[in-house]
Amino acid sequence: MATDLEKREKKAVNNTAAEQINESGTAYSPDVDIYSSENDVMFTVDLPGVEKGDVQIEVTENDTLVIRARNSFSEPENPILRQYRTGDYYRAFQISNDFDKEKISGTLENGLLRITIPKREEARPKRIEIKA
Repeated sequence: MATDLEKREKKAVNNTAAEQINESGTAYSPDVDIYSSENDVMFTVDLPGVEKGDVQIEVTENDTLVIRARNSFSEPENPILRQYRTGDYYRAFQISNDFDKEKISGTLENGLLRITIPKREEARPKRIEIKA
């Protein structure tokens, strides 16, 4: 039985209100998975070809988490077959006031960026003790 494999095309980032690019050149929107727990939210961002020093994460004054990454991979000349495009990466997400923007942390390992944003104490679920 033949299996159909999904081929995902990298999408170039458009200049929209939420995602604007300041630098010239092609930037792609990387794939992102977002996970939520009682204590935090975690973003996993697929950044192939990106080295640790080439990632910039910031929270703007209007509470937008901005991820920029420069792809350090240099393509060899005269490719015979190309199935993906190389370029820089850009994504932006609105962050609510439920999260502590001062305690954002990130790690990059093997092209996978993990960003963790803890929830503010006031926004975390609270257990209520029931007395008999």
